[in-house]
Amino acid sequence: MKHIDPVCGMAIKEGDEAEKYEYNGNTYYFCSEDCFREFKENPEKYIKEEKHHKGCCH
Repeated sequence: MKHIDPVCGMAIKEGDEAEKYEYNGNTYYFCSEDCFREFKENPEKYIKEEKHHKGCCH
């Protein structure tokens, strides 16, 4: 199953994530620790965004 990093928009295959995090009953997957930290600082910002950045941030 593929997931989308909510910070950078990168597609991530389950099991290949750098981090995963449960928030409000949902599990989010991240390509890097940087994206994970960014999300944890302000998760609502990324949950509400409809468009993601293209490409990876690291």
